[in-house]
Amino acid sequence: MASKYKYSLFAIWAILVVFYVRYKAPVIWQADWTHDDLMNCYRAMETPWRTMLLDTLMFWKPSNLFRPIGEIFYKLLWEQFGFTALPWRIAIGAVLIANAFILGHLASRLSGSMAVGLAATAIASFHSLWHHLYLNTGTVFEIFAYTFVYAGLAYYVEFRDPYLTTVILILGLNSKESAIILPVLIVLYEWIWNKRTPWVFCGLAGGVCMAFIFGRVYGAGGLTTIGSYQPVYSIGTYLERFRGYLGPLILWEAIPYWALPIAALPLLLRNKQALYSVLLFPIAILPLAFVPARDLGGVYIACAALPLALSSTLLLIPKEGWRTAGAALLFLATALWMPGANSMDGWVREQHEIRAFHESLKQLAPTLPNGAQIRFVSEPFKEDVPWASTFATRLVYKDPSLQVISPNSPANKDLPAEKDTAVFGWRDNKLYRIK
Repeated sequence: MASKYKYSLFAIWAILVVFYVRYKAPVIWQADWTHDDLMNCYRAMETPWRTMLLDTLMFWKPSNLFRPIGEIFYKLLWEQFGFTALPWRIAIGAVLIANAFILGHLASRLSGSMAVGLAATAIASFHSLWHHLYLNTGTVFEIFAYTFVYAGLAYYVEFRDPYLTTVILILGLNSKESAIILPVLIVLYEWIWNKRTPWVFCGLAGGVCMAFIFGRVYGAGGLTTIGSYQPVYSIGTYLERFRGYLGPLILWEAIPYWALPIAALPLLLRNKQALYSVLLFPIAILPLAFVPARDLGGVYIACAALPLALSSTLLLIPKEGWRTAGAALLFLATALWMPGANSMDGWVREQHEIRAFHESLKQLAPTLPNGAQIRFVSEPFKEDVPWASTFATRLVYKDPSLQVISPNSPANKDLPAEKDTAVFGWRDNKLYRIK
């Protein structure tokens, strides 16, 4: 296919993918702030840029940020857009679409076919069960981990450069620990396509991963000190997670154990990309296979197995022109097969309460003195987010020194009422001022 037609086809395809995601996942643009956003953004606001950059460079050291790349994203957007939700959602949507094109580029390099890459891009751009990715900016950590894993893999496949690939690995680990699978995916690629072991990269990546694991993950104050991240290692746990993630990926609500071999069906295609996709999924879920189950978005990286597998079916077609037509048909079939993500059930109340809280607070008290003591005699937030009123208030005024007293936060409830600068209550979905 002539280069001029390739560029035109790519441009048309890119427009179609953007409209496809816009149509299938309108909730991306409708979502608002969540409690995860309050926590992450507050941590980013009170952390100096120097600390963020040092924590990124010293990836082996436990960090109060845990995952600095995502916090850098929060700090950048907070300083530019504040509580205005739409720019945040546009940024998340843009990265998700970019990730699909990164995977598509990888598929093109693995298969030697642009049509295969286009098909992989379309399939990778949307899944109806990526609810958290679409509705919660707090998933930016998983999203960037995907970015760096497949950008690193695509870069290595194209240039065989172990040094810059190791830098990309470090950026991935700074996004989320699930990026630790990148070296395994590179070794797997070399074994399948080139029948060799990349020893230089293995040495570099092995050193980086060991430093990260024994430092930031298992070190004092590391990730394993967080309750929900404490792993339970067993074959039974792994099989249950494998079953729990494979079912939603292929839209099988509760896939039985006897049906798990369905994951190996791409092997019937008898091509290297299909083999790679079959091995990718069980490897890519490993970082989350022994901790409490997440939704499908939690194993976003592993979800790449589906577009790689489906797009590899086009390699059964000998001519590239016919493959391109096949890619268009595969795109259409996937769009018809995959339900849309239109519901915000379970999220509307949380996001509405946060929006109403900070908007009415700013209206009632446009300014407050630095370090002021603010009391809420009632609040909209539940007991399982005791920090919500504190973080939201400090973010509204961009002042971490504010003393906030609320029913759900008992730590400072004994502060004397006579020192209150302002007192608020919650009624009829908005704050009202008492003092």
